[in-house]
Amino acid sequence: MKNLEQLLQIYANDKRGKEAVESLIRERPTNIRFTGIVGAQESFVLSGAYLVHPHRMLYVAETKEAAAYLYHNIGNLLPGKPTWFFPDSYRRPGVYDRLDNNQVLQRTETINKITSSPQLAHIVISYPEALVEKVVSPQVLEDNRISLKIGEEVDLDFLVEILIEYGFDHVDFVYEPGQFSLRGGIFDLFSFGNEWPYRIELFDEEIESIRTFNPISQLSLKNISSLAIVPNINRKFEAAEKVSLFKLLPEDTVVVIGGSDQFMLDRLQGCFEACQQLPKAKPDEDVQD
Repeated sequence: MKNLEQLLQIYANDKRGKEAVESLIRERPTNIRFTGIVGAQESFVLSGAYLVHPHRMLYVAETKEAAAYLYHNIGNLLPGKPTWFFPDSYRRPGVYDRLDNNQVLQRTETINKITSSPQLAHIVISYPEALVEKVVSPQVLEDNRISLKIGEEVDLDFLVEILIEYGFDHVDFVYEPGQFSLRGGIFDLFSFGNEWPYRIELFDEEIESIRTFNPISQLSLKNISSLAIVPNINRKFEAAEKVSLFKLLPEDTVVVIGGSDQFMLDRLQGCFEACQQLPKAKPDEDVQD
């Protein structure tokens, strides 16, 4: 790890990288092209520039695999920094027929992070198929958010009705986003906007405790005082309630395009053409492997 930190400092102190950062600060907006970068060098160059001048950044990789690779590298090089992966909502990029609830969750989490803390120097890593999809505007999402807290009384019948309307499925045991279960006075819920499911314990209609838990081991992770339930952004909202990710990013966000410009344009064009014949996507539960 020490050698990795030292190597990163070399890139951070490199004259060429500093000149590029200074150009972005002084002449924004501007275009800068890096050439001769291979393999993991890209991760070091971007991370080094971030250390010199922390700034909001959207990196657009050529493919989902390339974006995931960069996300992993930058996460290791800049531990603790606000780095987020923004995937598409489907099981296969560019094939809009089967939703992946885990990726829907990750998209929603990323939007929540960058809109709830706009003052931070967020790094968002994505790819063409994910950027083509619009996202729910923060105001619309906030207006449809359900909040619950300890000591509050809740009408379970009404809550169940709302959850089903919001695209949740009633199951015996929750194991993925978009599910809830009710067993006696225990209400389990896996929201689309959180990494772990919630376990809510009730006494009659009053919420006694709320905690996150591991759906595999069923062990509790953390006690909390309140929670917010986010609906399925792909089922609940109409197209008019959605906006481009670029509308949610601050104007001073640095956009980095990986690879060939022509390749990126071709990928985007392919996405738009596929959207012209977009079928109604089905959730993962309907998929037959």
